[in-house]
Amino acid sequence: MDKSCIVLEGGGLRGAFTSGLLEYLLERDVCFDRVIGVSAGACVGASFVSGQKGRNRKVNVEYPSDKRYMGLRHLLTTGSWFNMKFVFGELPMRIVPFDEEAFYKNPAEFDVVTTSLNTGKSVVFTKGEISETGIDKVLIASSSIPLLSRPADIRGSLFLDGGVSDSIPVKYAFGLHQKVVVVLTRPRGYRKGKLRNAALLKMVFGKYPDFLLTLLHRNEEYNKALEFCEEMERDGKLFIIAPLPEFSIGRTEKDLEKRMSLYHHGYNLMSQKAGELAQFLKAV
Repeated sequence: MDKSCIVLEGGGLRGAFTSGLLEYLLERDVCFDRVIGVSAGACVGASFVSGQKGRNRKVNVEYPSDKRYMGLRHLLTTGSWFNMKFVFGELPMRIVPFDEEAFYKNPAEFDVVTTSLNTGKSVVFTKGEISETGIDKVLIASSSIPLLSRPADIRGSLFLDGGVSDSIPVKYAFGLHQKVVVVLTRPRGYRKGKLRNAALLKMVFGKYPDFLLTLLHRNEEYNKALEFCEEMERDGKLFIIAPLPEFSIGRTEKDLEKRMSLYHHGYNLMSQKAGELAQFLKAV
């Protein structure tokens, strides 16, 4: 109950912020006993656990400019805006190799949050389960954005973006730890508004009523999670790091300069808050 834990929110290419932040921590050998990742947060968290300096910058900041990475063509031909075979296949296997051996050798726990298409509830894959299932399959499942991706099949069950059911899994984290560090990819004060495409979602996911219900109420649950985070922060149990509004980008941001700016912002902000984080962790 007294070990260190970090929770990494998703947000597509807004994960450039988390990538920069984690790079600073990697350079200074700051580690956590547990890393909990959602969607893009899980993707950048994996390279953090494998200890690969510079990898997140290449894969999540630079390579999205490659035409093989994402785009309407991939959505129309494969059913996913992000080219899953390239992002989770060719990139980690050949172009920017993922050190799977180092990942599993690291004693840190690694939990990935996904959402069951059948139940609409969050399903957490632990490091042990990931080793049996395959990290590529689990990361694809957590990163499969509704409407922008096909559901991911893991052993006959279908999963989508972990952010649908538990965007900021702090309550899960507090079930295991007394103090938690949370990295958000939206600025402080942000609140998610009501869905604008409810009719389309009802048409697409009508066969999965439980998932649809979770999806339609996602904004409410997300905002409750943020309020809980703020409450825990006031109580000294949570350490929040979030980007400034002026660095905000979209989850499918095409502009490399904007992504790079957000990456550097994450790195620099972490350097500014390193002392505060050290004090927080020291008290853990």
